[in-house]
Amino acid sequence: MLPQSHVAYTWLALSVAQDKLGVAEDADYRLVALAAMGSDLIDKPLAWAYFYERYKSAVLFAHTLIAYLIVLTLTIWQFPRYAVYGFAFLGHAFLDRIFYFYDTFYWPFRGWRFHVWRKQGSEQEKIGNAYWRAFTRRPDLWGWELGGLLAFAYLVWRYRLYKPGNLLHFALTGRPPR
Repeated sequence: MLPQSHVAYTWLALSVAQDKLGVAEDADYRLVALAAMGSDLIDKPLAWAYFYERYKSAVLFAHTLIAYLIVLTLTIWQFPRYAVYGFAFLGHAFLDRIFYFYDTFYWPFRGWRFHVWRKQGSEQEKIGNAYWRAFTRRPDLWGWELGGLLAFAYLVWRYRLYKPGNLLHFALTGRPPR
């Protein structure tokens, strides 16, 4: 899934949780966006710098069950005020459906390797071609991205972020105008 869809789905979930459950009213949507992309923000630079050549994967340590459990445990028991950001980080696993990629999700319990995308028909020689190859060979991914676009469009409409003042407020405070 592309980064903007991770953010859009997570923002939509947060918006609904705030409205229906009255939770995380003071959440900063900017930090939620970073947390929603957290696994990729950690793993992609690691893959680019070293691990892609070795493991042929750009989905590494931050996409593992261990990483998600550590973040969830820390944010629930040690820093409960930041639990919303932990849940945003955890949401990345669900949106990527990473639990279907056993070698990565259960690393190191199934060995020291990570899932190699070649097995899914989208392996590439260079990490920079990853999205292009995946999206041209797997049209089902377009549905997820279209859903992300619709979620983002809904939030823009709901909070009237097309108005410069509302957008500026959102950008400066990290909170949608109410």
